[in-house]
Amino acid sequence: MKLLIAVKKTTGVMLVIMVILLTQGKGLCQDNKNPSAKPQENHQAPTPEQKGTIKTILLKYKASTLTAADAKAIHEQFRAAGIHDGPETRECILASGFDPEKLRTLDPPKSPDNNGRPNPPTTEEKMKMVQEKIIKPLGLNAAQSATVTNAFKDFFTAAGNLMKTQANPQVPLEKSKIDPLEKARDEKIRQVLTKDQFTKYQDLEKASRPPRPNGPEPKKN
Repeated sequence: MKLLIAVKKTTGVMLVIMVILLTQGKGLCQDNKNPSAKPQENHQAPTPEQKGTIKTILLKYKASTLTAADAKAIHEQFRAAGIHDGPETRECILASGFDPEKLRTLDPPKSPDNNGRPNPPTTEEKMKMVQEKIIKPLGLNAAQSATVTNAFKDFFTAAGNLMKTQANPQVPLEKSKIDPLEKARDEKIRQVLTKDQFTKYQDLEKASRPPRPNGPEPKKN
């Protein structure tokens, strides 16, 4: 009889322990699969090399005289270098003497189209970029400036007409289509610049363009 009572007590204690363990286990599973738990923000911090690139890019500009064209060029160069927005990127920009919020104000993010791509810049915006990033740094005279301006206008017009013929005008032109237009533009410009000016022009033009999706830049002759 005593043995039977002892067995019953032992069984009862074991059942209580099992219930406690199962309850705790269930609670842990619920915590791990809690749908209301907020995921941690995943900002892609710049690498040490990219931090150096940020400083190098910003060295070409003055924070006190920053323009909308400057901000746009900076953002395009950041994207080309694979630099993403985030706390660490903003800290690096601040450390370089620039206000990241001012950059966003001067060049606010554009509303994406139906394909999730940003709206392309207007021809007027592109020409401002040419003026600020190519013509002014080259120190061209009036005749040279007019030729370069017209060469880029013709280039942007021809490129725009080609894009209209595509099924999706938002998709950038393929290299095979844009390269002949660039060569025709550069040949017009080559004719009015000195050898040293044209070499500098090639560097400025390459630095001012957005990244291409179809591979590396073509080599200039």
